[in-house]
Amino acid sequence: MNSKSPKSAASTEGMVDYDRNSHMQDHMVRSKSELLQGIVSRIGVVAPEFVVADYGCGPGHSALDTVRPVIAAYRRLDPDGPVVVRHSDQPGNDWNGLLSLVYGPEGYRRDFSGIRTETAVGSFYTVMAAPGSVALATCFAASHWLSRSTPLDAPGTVWFADLEGEARAEMAARACADWTQFLRVRARELHPGGFAVISTLGSVPDASQPNGIRASASRLYRAIQDVAKTMVDDGMLSHQALDRFVFGLWFPTAAEATAPVEEEPDLAEAFEVIEAGVMPAPVHGQDVYEDELEDPAIYARLYAGYVRGFAESSLRLHLFAPSDVDAAAADALNEEFFRRFETYYRDEPGRHASETMIMTLVLRRR
Repeated sequence: MNSKSPKSAASTEGMVDYDRNSHMQDHMVRSKSELLQGIVSRIGVVAPEFVVADYGCGPGHSALDTVRPVIAAYRRLDPDGPVVVRHSDQPGNDWNGLLSLVYGPEGYRRDFSGIRTETAVGSFYTVMAAPGSVALATCFAASHWLSRSTPLDAPGTVWFADLEGEARAEMAARACADWTQFLRVRARELHPGGFAVISTLGSVPDASQPNGIRASASRLYRAIQDVAKTMVDDGMLSHQALDRFVFGLWFPTAAEATAPVEEEPDLAEAFEVIEAGVMPAPVHGQDVYEDELEDPAIYARLYAGYVRGFAESSLRLHLFAPSDVDAAAADALNEEFFRRFETYYRDEPGRHASETMIMTLVLRRR
């Protein structure tokens, strides 16, 4: 199969081993359990059914951990009322894997009755529910992914926070447009009195950093750039491909997250901002795998797995395949990259640690 066959441009298409490598995402979801339960109490009993829609759910245990406290809180309000759990994600999500967890020994279907589980397949930048049908919309560790990946003239960096000039402006405009669209479709789907809880990787103002922000995972993405550059230097990757590759994501500041609600009349009319802020991750905020620092081999292996979980699909589709190789050669480039990446982290454990800051936005539908 030729690597240039048509493929989705979605930033998250084909994510691999997500459940096994989603350590940070799981902690993020579990840290919001009390928040979610409190919001369910504020929403109250909904007739004819309470619908919780989780956007960008992924295939792993974090999808279960998102909705379990919601169901438990609603059952305290209404022991028998119908509850709909709608898992929403891209066509490439491992739906069989997710549903095997939902109905498996640790799944919420074993613990609660009166539940209907649904899947909604598509982009969360499009409408994914009937107007006014959703009581609670959740989105964890997903909304930082843009609607699609776009090649940019960006030599020297593979991620948004270090972009300069026109490339920075183009990426910022795309991120703003996508985020505004995300909020508009959620406004259409939520019923009055419903809530949206969005929690994702974030950034904070920092004059010492490029573009005046300190973004989550700065050292990790710079490490990805460094490792890819060694493959260019060794003639394995096209330097043009690397110079044009940027991950299709944007980690917002709190001000960026609330800007559309404050500036767009329709969104200001639709939403009340209940909470908005960026805080260090509740667990291992300075280094996702700091517990393993004393064993460099394990530390490096975990970081390589972590990056595989969220980045391998982007690297394969938008960096290795465009280097004018066939599918088998792209596979080999992929494996070589992660071999080098693991070595990079093993040689200097802690130096390229991934700092995690969480942006949380809570909105109430007026």
